[in-house]
Amino acid sequence: MVRSKHAKKSGQKRNLSAPAATVLIILIGIIIFLYRDRLSSSVIGAFSNGEPKTVSGSEPFTYETGSKQIFSPMGDSLAIASTTGLQLLDSSGETVSREVFSMVNPAVCSNETCCAFFDVGGKTLRIFKDGKIHELDRTSAIISVTVNSNGYFAVAEEETGYKGSVTVYGSDLEPKYKWYSGSGYTLDAAVSPDNGTLAVLCVGPSGSIIHLMHLDSEEEFASISIPDELAFKIHFAKNGNLYALSEKSIRFYGSGGKELSIYNFKENYLANYEFSDEFCAVVLSKYVSGSDVSLLSFGADGKVLGTILLDGEPLSLSSHKQKLLVLDAESVALYSDDLRLQKKNHVVPGSMSAVLMPKSSILLLSSHYGQKCEFT
Repeated sequence: MVRSKHAKKSGQKRNLSAPAATVLIILIGIIIFLYRDRLSSSVIGAFSNGEPKTVSGSEPFTYETGSKQIFSPMGDSLAIASTTGLQLLDSSGETVSREVFSMVNPAVCSNETCCAFFDVGGKTLRIFKDGKIHELDRTSAIISVTVNSNGYFAVAEEETGYKGSVTVYGSDLEPKYKWYSGSGYTLDAAVSPDNGTLAVLCVGPSGSIIHLMHLDSEEEFASISIPDELAFKIHFAKNGNLYALSEKSIRFYGSGGKELSIYNFKENYLANYEFSDEFCAVVLSKYVSGSDVSLLSFGADGKVLGTILLDGEPLSLSSHKQKLLVLDAESVALYSDDLRLQKKNHVVPGSMSAVLMPKSSILLLSSHYGQKCEFT
């Protein structure tokens, strides 16, 4: 039964007089003007009663609007790769470096002091270091490029007569080591934090294999077999342990190749992931549609640090040291490495990515502009 409140009947219908209406409109206008700062926050998404407020931001900055934009932090700066080239912005959003060239599948990797822009499947490779862009374009198609914390680059590429090769460049950008694959197709490579070990991920008919070799020797000292799985990404942790990720599992190995831990995804789909030198995280979805989503974090030894449920698949993940930033369509949240919530704010719709910067400031990024923000 529908209930409603009925007004008492009156003898005649009464209208608000024109002068009274004018005074009311003027009064409303004065109130809006005097309290515009408070009202504006509610308009863009801040709520009372304990709900998260909107992040506070500086003036937006713009950048090149090529398609397939990829963002990566480099210290306090932001590296952007797109189909139209590269751009590097400083902490205030000013352009430090920019080059225009064509890339089909742009990608970027970075550490605190340098970054590499490259075209996956193409031959373009540019490295920004010491305030300059260095051109290291290839003669064969690039498969992957990674950089460790000391500025050692591992460039995996196709190689005539082999199933791929990896060239290691030192922090001076001079070649230090080259490895050729004869038994499996090269997918990824990484140099250890002490600059002493090269790990190369290859795939063959029976699954995946990781080759480990010291940079002062031509012989591999260990190999890791991952049967019946197509691993596609490897990464060294700060302590020298190694992560290996496939669509079915994430695996952890010691610096000598000893297996430490395996976490199988079972019936879940891998929706996203984030690797850092301190820890790693994966987003798993029970359904392809992106519902029933969970976020898990792992220590470098493979121990599960935390598990939480999410409302849906995040738009982006970003990490810095022992913190993880998670962006979805309505909010941005900062977690510790064990997924304890630190801060959470609403965001204005339209952001496609969020990057966690030093001192926990964040960059909210759309396809054509960005904004440096702070949690409130």
